[in-house]
Amino acid sequence: MHNYYEFLDEQINHTINADVGFTCLLADGTYPLSQSDQAHFSQKYETIREFQKKSLDLFNASLAGEFDPEVAQLVLNELPENFGREFHAKFMTQRNFLPAFFRTDEVVPGKISEIQCPGSLWGLYEQVHRLVSHYGTEFGGSVIFENGLAQGFAEALTEHLPGPPVVHHLLDNASVPAGIRFFIRKTREYGIRYFGYDKGVTPYDCNFVRSHAFAGLFSDNFFQMRLSRSLGGEVRYDLPPSIIFDEKIPLIFPFWEKTRAYFPDRVRDLFPYTELIRPEGIVLEDGKRISLEQFIDLPRNRRDYYIKYAGSDLALNWGSKGVFYGGSLSKTKGREVFDMIRQDFASRRYWILQKGYSVTGEANFINRDNEPESADVHSKFSGFYGPTGLLGILVMQRPFYKVHGSDDTIVSIV
Repeated sequence: MHNYYEFLDEQINHTINADVGFTCLLADGTYPLSQSDQAHFSQKYETIREFQKKSLDLFNASLAGEFDPEVAQLVLNELPENFGREFHAKFMTQRNFLPAFFRTDEVVPGKISEIQCPGSLWGLYEQVHRLVSHYGTEFGGSVIFENGLAQGFAEALTEHLPGPPVVHHLLDNASVPAGIRFFIRKTREYGIRYFGYDKGVTPYDCNFVRSHAFAGLFSDNFFQMRLSRSLGGEVRYDLPPSIIFDEKIPLIFPFWEKTRAYFPDRVRDLFPYTELIRPEGIVLEDGKRISLEQFIDLPRNRRDYYIKYAGSDLALNWGSKGVFYGGSLSKTKGREVFDMIRQDFASRRYWILQKGYSVTGEANFINRDNEPESADVHSKFSGFYGPTGLLGILVMQRPFYKVHGSDDTIVSIV
């Protein structure tokens, strides 16, 4: 058997001139996603766009006083005033800023637990894709996407922009900076130019700005200039300068009584049932209203919901940090969590309840000793999208319900 980890470690270390290596575990082959699930990932792009646009429309209408003010209140939540209502009302209503590239997280194929723009893991996918392409059937199968994400990104961005792409990628808030640097290097192989990487490129030349957090956009020394130019279409953002695309609150909109009517069933079907947790109680998926105490008193198998922080605080809104599983909470711990949420609500710090789904089973992988092994895991499926649609699918599996990139996470591509 080839030592695949040597290939992966050398690939990233040589590319970015570092010593970080491949930080996850490698599945023993490509993931056998069914054709129907593959089709689902490809076909839902326009429906995701419909959700994003309608959510933005409702938020902007609320800001303008043309719709229920609670929508804007929930979306703006904890933001300081200089980035909050005044900023969004002044700038964000002038253009329909929508994400360019984004990644879904799906607990089962077809149920999106969240959408991250642009999200991490682009470099991780590219690493695995290049390994599979290099070893082919020796590794365990071909992939349905012949091109990697770097090439797909480059082609989609070139089509998206009015001129040749010149990118400023703000890395301050990237959760895995090494992976992003690897991805940047690989996209340059397909003609994308970057400030800080390519000779002669200045910040004033950039027509596309990438960041991993809304707050990170304001740390850009050229933010005011670029925002002004974006209103005229000269500069475009990946993650738009609007908090609505960097938090989980909008996930309640297809289900909330105040906004539900604005979303068709095809949009609602994209997501697990999602509800705002209020001090007075919650509405379960079956429509039953109960208090928070009544929820904790339910048998564990009826508490099959995730409790998630939904606001704009960078300390909690990424990496599964502000996430609890209702079915695993003891009654004592559950009461502690809901006491915290009651206090948070008074400070415009919001949490949501999201119906639980899961794909569990055994996964086969290659351990760091280059030996075959297996583990009982939870799975997460991620679709990578750009302005032209689906670009790739990554699968992560871990022996814990919080599935994200770590040294015990098994990764594969479809």
